[in-house]
Amino acid sequence: MNGAEVTLIPLFIILLLGLIVPELFKKLRIPFVTCLILLGAILGPNGVNYVQSNEAIELFGFLGMTFLMFMAGLETDIGKLKKLKSKLVTMSLLNGLIPFVVGIAITKSFGYSWLTSVLIGTIFISSSVAVVVPSLKSAGLFKKPVGQLILSSVLVLDIISLVALSVIFQKLAPITQLPLPLYFTIIILSIAGLFYLLPKITRYAFNKRFSARGRYESQIRFVIVTLIAVLVYFSVLGVHAILAAFIVGLILSVVESEHIFAQLHTLGYGLFVPIFFFIVGMEMNLKILTQFNAGNILMIAIVLGLILSKFLSGILAGRIIKLNWRESSFFGASSIIQITTTLAVTYVAASFGLIDQALVNAIIIMSVITTIIGPILLKNLVKKPSKA
Repeated sequence: MNGAEVTLIPLFIILLLGLIVPELFKKLRIPFVTCLILLGAILGPNGVNYVQSNEAIELFGFLGMTFLMFMAGLETDIGKLKKLKSKLVTMSLLNGLIPFVVGIAITKSFGYSWLTSVLIGTIFISSSVAVVVPSLKSAGLFKKPVGQLILSSVLVLDIISLVALSVIFQKLAPITQLPLPLYFTIIILSIAGLFYLLPKITRYAFNKRFSARGRYESQIRFVIVTLIAVLVYFSVLGVHAILAAFIVGLILSVVESEHIFAQLHTLGYGLFVPIFFFIVGMEMNLKILTQFNAGNILMIAIVLGLILSKFLSGILAGRIIKLNWRESSFFGASSIIQITTTLAVTYVAASFGLIDQALVNAIIIMSVITTIIGPILLKNLVKKPSKA
């Protein structure tokens, strides 16, 4: 086969299965994202090896992740977040601190060093915004106040975990020669500058620079070029693309152009996003679940420790800020999902010798289980009639 066929055939299979299979599983209430991840795991290199990735597929997957987080930022209501900031702080604090302590306690009790224990505790803080977003949408919560609160809290926790992990890895493999306080000051000032300048530039370009003929096409190109430029800038600074894309979407959410953003949503979710989740599944090895047995106490402790600490701390945080029991359980279920950040950090930490194979296997199993049950649990909790 030539290069085009090598790329087009996997793309065709992924998009075709992404179109058909979720419809077949609707009656089982399995969310779209879970279907795609499971398909990737089963058909990918770690499964029956029917679909293999290549550079072109990886690029489509990266674009899918970027569009997903960009659209999540666009659809976030900054005004509502400002009103909910005190609740957001409480939710993030409790849902981060409790799992952090639990992660450290579990790892230290098995005889690991403090550095390794803190690393696992930091992983326990994080979630997976890229999976939480479609899970909230699938459950019909995304545009509701509780959904916006959950998304924002999960994003804050991911930012905290990424910053903490960058501090840990800076000691082992520096991402910058600048002192960390100066490095983070540059990042904060860059974000503040974008929040001030980008909406003004975008409004000017939309209203003044594009003629009526071909206006929408030019606006879409402008948004995509802007997104890529910001991603390149932040990648140079070492900021994860998930965070950079969300920031651009959040900034542009104040610009009123529903027609353009609707077209971008169609492009992203119609083409790129399904490929991203299929690739996420391809990187998972379901066979490792066969190593999950009653004799492996470490794996059981890691999996149960993460799920229980995240779910229960989410419910506790929700109740403290006056959410009802049902809405609090939504937050608990959403926060247990661990995949993108978790697996990336695990592989990097393993390469540094910070964690051994037993911990690597435990974390991968934790990611597989939470990524599968998290969206399903959330959707079923939403479907369950309220007793109120």
